[in-house]
Amino acid sequence: MSYLIKKDNKTNTITYMQYDMKGYKFTPKSQKNASIQVNQIVIINPQMIDKILTLKFNSTFKKLMAFVLNYLNDTSSDTTDGIYALGEIDRLKSIIFNKYQAYLSVEKQKNFLDKLAFLENQINMKMMMAYQFMPPEYQEEQTQGRGR
Repeated sequence: MSYLIKKDNKTNTITYMQYDMKGYKFTPKSQKNASIQVNQIVIINPQMIDKILTLKFNSTFKKLMAFVLNYLNDTSSDTTDGIYALGEIDRLKSIIFNKYQAYLSVEKQKNFLDKLAFLENQINMKMMMAYQFMPPEYQEEQTQGRGR
């Protein structure tokens, strides 16, 4: 592990920074009253990365769960809310597969994906039930295209 930092003494700013550390990189939220401005943080410890990504996933999962519970308990909601929730679930799955896969343990990935699969099943069941009890004039017609 090596790093190189060049600093301008007149303005007290870092002009160049290079490091060879592999880890999870993120930019923290900026605070108005902070005495130190941080542009990027690199975390190398695997347990710490696991905890941070778990916190990030759980915060977005709680928001999604609240939306899905509202959709599942609401009798007057239509399928557009369900389609939106399915899109958010797919987005979270793609984030886990593409962005977090290199950093998360296999056990955590499976746990997160199981939670998302459960929500997806519940939404699909509600959408099927809504489609079955929909009046025939509102159901989509199955039209067959030109056969070739």
